Amino acid sequence: MPQSKVPTFAVAILVVATATTPTTRAATPESDGVRLRGRWFEEPVRRAVHGAARRLAEPSCAAVLGDFHDPAGRDLRQRLAELDVDPSSYARMVLFYDGSSDAPCRRPRVYAFTAPGSRVVRTCPTLGALVASAPEQAEAIVIHEVLHTLGLAENPPASADITTAVEKRCRALVATRARGAR
Repeated sequence: MPQSKVPTFAVAILVVATATTPTTRAATPESDGVRLRGRWFEEPVRRAVHGAARRLAEPSCAAVLGDFHDPAGRDLRQRLAELDVDPSSYARMVLFYDGSSDAPCRRPRVYAFTAPGSRVVRTCPTLGALVASAPEQAEAIVIHEVLHTLGLAENPPASADITTAVEKRCRALVATRARGAR
């Protein structure tokens, strides 16, 4: 075989540049933790995650983090401060995996689930369907799950109370934007 005429240092530079260059997905502002590997509900869930992140970028919605506490009694804003990340960015860092084969997804009105403090949310196909019919509600559910990933336990508060608090803090934002868009 003929020898390559590429100088060794050029190959080394190419290898270093390739190894240190972030992938396109990680470098884009639209990157997220949705890991549904081509499932039909991947794109709807991605829209809900990005919608939730946009909402959490607004101070009125992000204030919901101060409404709840982790088991140690710290409000969830403190947990984010420890992670040195803003609410919107954190929502995109949460990992959303397929939970469709897990028992909770077979129960009515279960859209997603996680364990308090886990950064992994298991997503049910029902969340994908909800995005089509009620995108604001789907975004509220994503924020609800984000609160759990920061350590919020459930019962108490009841699941419905968490979602209601999220909707109260974050839904007014949508109504205000809708009026301004006319």
